[in-house]
Amino acid sequence: MRLRKTTAMLTFAALGCTLPATAAFGASPGRPPALPQTGAGPATFAYLCVKGKSLTPSGTCDTWRVVTADGVVYSFPEALAYEKGKDDAGRSGAFAISPDGLRVAYHRASDDRVAVRDLGTGETWTMPYKVPRRSVGSPFELRFAGDGAGLAITPTDTDPPATVYVRVEEGTARRLPKGWKLIGAEDGRFTLLREPGIGTRGMFRTIDGGRTADVKIPEKAGKHLIWGAFAARDGRAANLVPTDPPACGPDMTPVWLASFSTATGKMTKVKPRLPADVHHADVIDWLNASEIVAAAGRERPDKEFTATGSYVYAVNVTTGAARLLAKLSTRETVHESNLVVGGYLAARGAAADKAIKPSKDGCG
Repeated sequence: MRLRKTTAMLTFAALGCTLPATAAFGASPGRPPALPQTGAGPATFAYLCVKGKSLTPSGTCDTWRVVTADGVVYSFPEALAYEKGKDDAGRSGAFAISPDGLRVAYHRASDDRVAVRDLGTGETWTMPYKVPRRSVGSPFELRFAGDGAGLAITPTDTDPPATVYVRVEEGTARRLPKGWKLIGAEDGRFTLLREPGIGTRGMFRTIDGGRTADVKIPEKAGKHLIWGAFAARDGRAANLVPTDPPACGPDMTPVWLASFSTATGKMTKVKPRLPADVHHADVIDWLNASEIVAAAGRERPDKEFTATGSYVYAVNVTTGAARLLAKLSTRETVHESNLVVGGYLAARGAAADKAIKPSKDGCG
């Protein structure tokens, strides 16, 4: 996927302004300066880039880029960016940003360990997780859970995978059941998802202390198959239902915002009033009791698609009203889907523009 090349700008709606996304300290174009241990402020985006005819991150694109809330772009050389294998096939390194933007998690290149750095204090913790030997890139995904005190590490080279949940500061780890995806963690309670498929209903599992409860969720929202990313908090989960999932089209334009009780599976739905040119949007978190956070990509006027996560919205689960929280446009081309979003908990946004017009038919 190629992004629109424009003057690099960062819009952070919490600040009510648009700022140039420039390299720190007035550095010349190329590889930005390294993110300082402290003082840079919260992170809002991270991405890998490619330049020229290269199809993989290399040259001055050989490090993760981290964008802070004031629009400054840094490099992050400690993190593994991209690694080639013997057959020249490669894989990127894993990276995550906490919801408040004050912590980043990454695959540390120097010793093949998973690490978390606090951007406020500069403190770094090493996670009790062993990266498989002789692996290429990061054979796992990283995702902060809740307020950033927990980190989910999910293998991508095993089927079914078993997520490891780590309490960052305590260094304690818990292996969750195989085949279930962690979509929420709070106060010792875990909400897991067995992902839906074609002809297969999804299921929530709640683990609270020594108690475990499973509940199935509907197969469809209206005529559209429930598919894609979920996030859960306080006994509720949400999903942006696409027009048609990959096996049926695909058309990932979100047509419904569905919210569920994780205790009963009961669903309510509303049309998300996102901009009409959104081509894909994933629910990545809950912002508050009434709004979810959606990482979206849009088809801009030149008919080129921006990567999912280039635009970040809050969407009300009752009314569907949407407001822009953050936006990234960069002159660099984002490598495949290597764009990470965070730092949205403090954001305040304005109403989004035109609403989506849902398709009349869906897969099946």
